[in-house]
Amino acid sequence: MFVNNNDTITAIATPNGIGAIAIIRISGKLCFKIVSSCFVSKEKKQITELQTNTMSLGFIKQKNKLIDQVFLCLFKKPFSYTGEDIIEIYCHGTLYIQNKILKLLIDNGARLANPGEFSLRSFKNGKIDLIQAEALSELFRAEDEVAHALAIKNLNGKFSIFLKEIRKDLIYLNSLINVSLDFDEDNISEFNYKKFITTLVVLIKKIKRTIIGFKTNNILKTGYSLVLVGRPNVGKSTLFNLLLKKERSIVSNISGTTINYIEEDFFIKGIKYHLVDTAGIKANPFDKLDIKGIHNTYETINSADLILVIKDNLEKDLEKDFKISRKKQIIIIINKCDLLKTKIISNKQYILISAKYRIGLEIIKKQINKRLNSKYQKTDNIINNMRNYECLKQVLLTLMKIKKTRKNSLTPEIFSFLLREANYHLGKITKIVTNDEIFKQIFATFCLGK
Repeated sequence: MFVNNNDTITAIATPNGIGAIAIIRISGKLCFKIVSSCFVSKEKKQITELQTNTMSLGFIKQKNKLIDQVFLCLFKKPFSYTGEDIIEIYCHGTLYIQNKILKLLIDNGARLANPGEFSLRSFKNGKIDLIQAEALSELFRAEDEVAHALAIKNLNGKFSIFLKEIRKDLIYLNSLINVSLDFDEDNISEFNYKKFITTLVVLIKKIKRTIIGFKTNNILKTGYSLVLVGRPNVGKSTLFNLLLKKERSIVSNISGTTINYIEEDFFIKGIKYHLVDTAGIKANPFDKLDIKGIHNTYETINSADLILVIKDNLEKDLEKDFKISRKKQIIIIINKCDLLKTKIISNKQYILISAKYRIGLEIIKKQINKRLNSKYQKTDNIINNMRNYECLKQVLLTLMKIKKTRKNSLTPEIFSFLLREANYHLGKITKIVTNDEIFKQIFATFCLGK
């Protein structure tokens, strides 16, 4: 996937297309020499004479032909993103100028970078660790507040710090074993055993909390699943459109307009939700399409995190007719409150709304957020992907083996072996075990200029 690390690489770092400004990045040992062949400083200074971390005005020329007036910023090693000499050229954003300058750099000895190769060099030169590299990848793909906050957290090294603490605890546990090996007896002394188990239990709890945090936040990244269910023509599609703030589902007074489910993502306070509008459940379906639509509705109900049961009156036990498990979270919504003859108000059992007149919409959003995000508010996730989760889970399982093993069947040698196993799984998070595969998963998702 990645070729000679001694090459000087270049790429356009801004998105494809036309813009006011484009940035072209070049990194490597021949960086200054290559740029000197086509850049002329307005102050007539050599590249090496320019002040680092400062914009310098100049011109890109091909022999005596002016290509563009540009700003140039240079970063000398090791104080750069890649740990190598880097130059960034800020040119006008027409495609012709971008490609012309890029071709000049390549003709003068640079190579077009592979996706993520700048970040790979940063990792190899110790400027970022593997966790931070993965955080960068997550940051590029962040679509909501949760994903963005997690990526920023790990870019600043929060998960790396956590892993160092775990490794420190494992080293301490090993030190207790090493002390016990100095004794004549085969078994660990009573004092060391108690201290060992106490430390182990605390460590297990710490890892468990982190794993629970990942599970909760992983749901938030993909979005909680919400399903609108109810009889035909109770206003499900109208509420669906209101929550999405667009006309996504067809609204009609004709009963049974929605014959299959429609789904779309939306956000409440930066949290993603996956909303499904289902076909109305008829009391006595007779049409094949009705039966198929109702079957699909039941399937979406079973996979939902929260079910919004829509009624247009106070009929009771509708959720039983819809075969909703008691384990499912339900919000009962009474729609068309403007048509109700009896005056009632929202309470713990149901929310009163009028989808037609937009009454009660904010109450629904507040309840959705309250029901589904209580766990999120109590957890602090620092794991940013499934690979790290699986490795940390293996660490936990190995430590649980020690905790569950009977005291009289444990020896220092068994302790030491299991701790080495836990340390190995921990090391897989930050160390390269299978270079090509991990590089492919992480760095290939980056853009060319990153």
